[in-house]
Amino acid sequence: MSFVDRTYLDIVRDVLTTLTQGVVAETHTVTYDPNAKPLVVPDIVLTRRPVRRVSMVSGLVAPATTGDPLVPTQFSLNDYQLIPNPNDPGDVSRIRFPPLSKRKPAPNTDVTVNYYPRTTDPTPLTDLNVGSVVRTIVEAMGRELAALYAQLNIAYDSGFLDTATGVSLDRVVALLSYARRRAGRAVGSVTFNRRAGSIGSITIPAGTPITDATDKIRYATSERYDMLAGESTAEVRVHGAADATPVVDAAVLTVIQRAIAGLDSVTNARPTTRATDDETDEALRARTRYALLAASKGTPQAIRNGLLALPDVRDATVDEMPNGVPGEIRITVSLAQPPAPGSDLPQDVLDCIEQLRPAGIRVLRAQAGQTALAASVALVLAGSGMPSAQVEAVHQAVRDRLVAAIAAKGVGERIRAKPLVAALLSDQRIADVTLALGEKGGAAPKLGDDFQPDPGSGVSLDPADIAFGPDSYAAAPAAAGQPVRVEVRAVIGATPLAGISIDAMKAALNARLTAYLAALAPAASVDSASVLLALQDDTKYAVDPLKLSVTLTAQDQFVQIAQGGQTFAVKPGQNFVLASLDLAS
Repeated sequence: MSFVDRTYLDIVRDVLTTLTQGVVAETHTVTYDPNAKPLVVPDIVLTRRPVRRVSMVSGLVAPATTGDPLVPTQFSLNDYQLIPNPNDPGDVSRIRFPPLSKRKPAPNTDVTVNYYPRTTDPTPLTDLNVGSVVRTIVEAMGRELAALYAQLNIAYDSGFLDTATGVSLDRVVALLSYARRRAGRAVGSVTFNRRAGSIGSITIPAGTPITDATDKIRYATSERYDMLAGESTAEVRVHGAADATPVVDAAVLTVIQRAIAGLDSVTNARPTTRATDDETDEALRARTRYALLAASKGTPQAIRNGLLALPDVRDATVDEMPNGVPGEIRITVSLAQPPAPGSDLPQDVLDCIEQLRPAGIRVLRAQAGQTALAASVALVLAGSGMPSAQVEAVHQAVRDRLVAAIAAKGVGERIRAKPLVAALLSDQRIADVTLALGEKGGAAPKLGDDFQPDPGSGVSLDPADIAFGPDSYAAAPAAAGQPVRVEVRAVIGATPLAGISIDAMKAALNARLTAYLAALAPAASVDSASVLLALQDDTKYAVDPLKLSVTLTAQDQFVQIAQGGQTFAVKPGQNFVLASLDLAS
């Protein structure tokens, strides 16, 4: 039986109706086809006829947005009609909702009616006005009952994850062995990047593990996040996987330890910090909902989600009837830190399997094998030249991206070369990539071929096993005396003033930046302050300095101008060309 909350006004109204010989809360189920043309809601015929007066009609109406819960409503005479009995005009015992009525009861819901029959016993009460003795007693009793209903409602809500708060929520989540994270836990945020070419929405579950490149520091997402179609990045809150997890600097968390289709990479743009407050109810609910998938027990999905919740588990697969024998399942577990050869799975993994496996089902468990990969990369760098330190920085970025992408692959998951190449090409310093990926120590892989590991094997890539071929450049070096092209790409955060359109603002920004670039002379310096000064126009728009990003690419120069960032030194013979100007979102 579900609890139904009642307010003070509801209680007083129903008590007064009962005292005056009325009928309270007569319920009628309304059934009709909501797609019928014309839409006809069947009449409601009251039971205790003849009826002198109807005092209240209430029910549930359809929500404005499909999928939302039904809306409790008290109908008025604008929504329904009282139809007299043809043989007795004084009997209004039929309630009709006209086809043109804006508010109608939802199909297959109950309508509740309070009304007064025409033939009732006389009541000894003579005064029910506000301030009378009877009215005062009824209202006092109604207030006490309303307080009891409110207390019951709190007690009822305290038993459910979505409505419990504070200490009550702590007790609910304790049923799933969860506890509120206290102040002092490492917290922060990471930015997920969509893989080039992926479409549609991407769901990032709460509890998704994020680690550093060596998989020694582990964080997890604190909430579920849905990256909508068209969004290229998603910033999600994360927390340390354990109380002792240390805080980290920016760009340390770079590995998605659980493969999510459509995601390419992750990083923390800012250092993590220590939480100053305990975990909020909303964050605790979001984290615990994911555990409910494993709490059901017995299903392959529940077993896999339960194992993935363990900090030492990188991936897990569950196969039903692996040998064609009913009553058997095989669980293959890939660990973040593989144990010594021949050793069994860690005890916490074995305990989790025992808790989640179906009764009477034989479990064949195994550790996922580990296939070490080797990669050969040949880069075509942008421009016609680049300092050796900058080239090494590009190589390190390639290593980090490849290692992180391989670490995110699940057991037996195919390693596709084209998405890896697309991820590397997202670096504007790289014009083209040739990638060969294969098993370390095996036959030489073919360029551009995918790699398919064994069904029960995971994959790993050590940065030392990534070899770089000779680098080349997209443009030939400029001959002496010839102008050197400097390509400029700008992203500007600006807000138009009243009466200025977006197109007019962008045209003005384009004109001012073009004029600034044309006036640059040798030995001049391009930095964020000079660019902002050149763009300033207080009559048309306001520029946000924090959203300014100007990238300049020349033969041996690649500089990204931003607030507090680098400076570009203008050299003789350079010709600045504005290749693109976009507005920051």
